[in-house]
Amino acid sequence: MWRPTGDWKHEQPTVVWRGGSSGRLVEETADLATYRPGGVDRGTSLRRIVAPTGRPEHRAPPLRERGERQSAPRRANKQVSGRRWSSLRWYVLAVSVVLLIGFGVFGAALTIPRATVTITPAIEERHLSLVYSPLSREGVDWVAPTRTVRAVVEATVEGTATGTKEVPDGVARGRIRIVNATLEAFSIVAGREIQGSNGIVYRVTETVYVPAADPFGSQSFGVADVPVEATVIGPEGNAEPGVVSGQLADGVLFRNIEPISGGTTRTVHFVTRDDLTRLRRDVEQALQARVVAALAGTLAEGERVVDGTVRTNAPVVEFSHEVDAETDRLTARGTMTVEAVVFDPAAMHQQAQEEAARRLAQSTETDVVILGNTLTFGEPQQIDAYRWRVEVSARVRVVPAERELEELRQQIAGDAVAAAIDEARKAPGVADVQIDVQPDWWPNRLPDRASRIEVVVRE
Repeated sequence: MWRPTGDWKHEQPTVVWRGGSSGRLVEETADLATYRPGGVDRGTSLRRIVAPTGRPEHRAPPLRERGERQSAPRRANKQVSGRRWSSLRWYVLAVSVVLLIGFGVFGAALTIPRATVTITPAIEERHLSLVYSPLSREGVDWVAPTRTVRAVVEATVEGTATGTKEVPDGVARGRIRIVNATLEAFSIVAGREIQGSNGIVYRVTETVYVPAADPFGSQSFGVADVPVEATVIGPEGNAEPGVVSGQLADGVLFRNIEPISGGTTRTVHFVTRDDLTRLRRDVEQALQARVVAALAGTLAEGERVVDGTVRTNAPVVEFSHEVDAETDRLTARGTMTVEAVVFDPAAMHQQAQEEAARRLAQSTETDVVILGNTLTFGEPQQIDAYRWRVEVSARVRVVPAERELEELRQQIAGDAVAAAIDEARKAPGVADVQIDVQPDWWPNRLPDRASRIEVVVRE
């Protein structure tokens, strides 16, 4: 088939289709003047006649030829389409096989390999020193438990009263003579009191009859001696003869014609203020002397009192007599409350070891584990009277945290085994690393997926 291209009126080149050596149609372009139809051996499908004017002239071939020429391109197109579809099928098949192999390899790389990373933690030695005491003081790390005990101390002390004085003791007694100058007799009854000129009152102790005077016969007065005693005790009632005299009534006189005696004194002791002061001091000393024994009764077995912690309240002292009380002896009874801090040395040393072990455990990081049966304690060393030191040591194992293990899995995913071991050994506390990759035929590298890597910490 040929067709003019461009403007045929101006003698433009013409495109011609011909069969090539490969069986495909080949496009050729030729000048109308030099064009030769090709493919004559297959039958002329188009005739070209050049008119005298130089313009191409088309002459329709016969109907049969025309039909043959119209069907030839369609057959050629079908052949070309068939060949193209066959090549495309082979191309798609090849690409599919390659993709299947790639996906298979990729899926195998994701699902088949697995790796186990075994980490051996490092073992370290840790030490701790603890200074302890039952008292809170400078330089003490731990104060041991103590308890406060209380006791009531009692003491009784006797003493003598040093004050002395003379006090009336005996009653003066004697007789006074009654002289009755009247003509009537009368009786002095017992109990009647007669005051003498010395100002002392005397009491009649017996009833006495006093006769009347006899002016005509005997020419005498009525006379009677009356026993009396002083109403006061002591020497004040004594009187020399004639001291006790006076008149009872008109015509009745009295007078002692003999000494009235018997009033005496005696020496007595009484309590002075100095006596009470001295006795209080003695009681307080007695109370202090009993403090140790009183506290000892409150201690449990093995306990001892911490020196300098004994405290006492003010003693309460009661006396048997007050100041100026007449007595030869007096007593004082005192009570006092005492308290002290006590501790058990053996229990304290044991508790100090436990506290040291606890602090050693607390001083280690959260990812450090103290190995069992590795704790050792030194003997308590006494620093001074109430300070001791104990040493504790233990072997510990560093346990990586879960977060660190996850980070390690992410870091070593896809790495070579040697590189992964070097990376794992960089972690603190790691003593050794072993990596096992399965299956055995898998390349010497870890899976690309971190989820296919298991990190195990060896106990």
